[in-house]
Amino acid sequence: MQRKVAAFHDISGFGRCALTIAIPVLAAGGIQCCPVPSAVLSAHTAFKGVTFRDLTCDIDAFIKNWSEIGVQLDGIYSGYLGSEKQMEQVLALKRLCGKDNSLLIVDPVMGDNGKAYSIVGTEGYIEGMRSLCRSADVITPNLTECALLLGIDPDSIENSREAVTGYMKELCERGAGAVVVTGLTENDKVGAGFYDAESGTLGFLFHELIPVYYPGTGDLFTSVLTSSLIGKDRTLEQAVSDAALFVKECAEYTKEQGTPSIEGVQFEKLLYKLIG
Repeated sequence: MQRKVAAFHDISGFGRCALTIAIPVLAAGGIQCCPVPSAVLSAHTAFKGVTFRDLTCDIDAFIKNWSEIGVQLDGIYSGYLGSEKQMEQVLALKRLCGKDNSLLIVDPVMGDNGKAYSIVGTEGYIEGMRSLCRSADVITPNLTECALLLGIDPDSIENSREAVTGYMKELCERGAGAVVVTGLTENDKVGAGFYDAESGTLGFLFHELIPVYYPGTGDLFTSVLTSSLIGKDRTLEQAVSDAALFVKECAEYTKEQGTPSIEGVQFEKLLYKLIG
């Protein structure tokens, strides 16, 4: 049976991110991607003057219908969530439509580069994300999001392997099954750390840093990770390697093409690498 994953993300009409990345990446991995749009935007928020429509009020009925028609999911993968209510809806989706062994993979989108995004307006939002992450099988925060989840000042978060190991283990002690910390830097390289509480697997993986900022690379990383874990039964270490390598290759290709960085990485012509 083909595996099914619900991707609970926003969708932007222009600019590669969220659902416009998750759907094709999961499909390339042989997974049926079942989108749950949390919001609809004209373009991603690095652009100016974008339109935004929140869909929270539609999602309860959305989930109810899926439950009634017998949708059974192998995984639930969440990204940007517009409110504490949507965090509850992610858990409801897993409870009502998830199989017994379905994975909950949470990208706790809350900030980057030492600053929280504007959506993180209250302590209630952060606490809601902490609660969601405690229920997750895998979470993929960056360092800023690690700080917010742990209640640490983002300005004091450390980038060393020793410190990141401590952050990952503490997040697992709080409930997460496994943690992958993205966006780490080391000796002009960029990469991720990973820790699986059940197996004790711990490691770091780094690639050459492509010196261009592309929005949506976090979405691309976690989408490939999800595809590898659920679609190919890869280990956490293998899935992190798959994701990091694909993001690097897409960034290299996009830099060669010289397209505006604000549009995100060109992954479309490289999707064949994810098939099989």
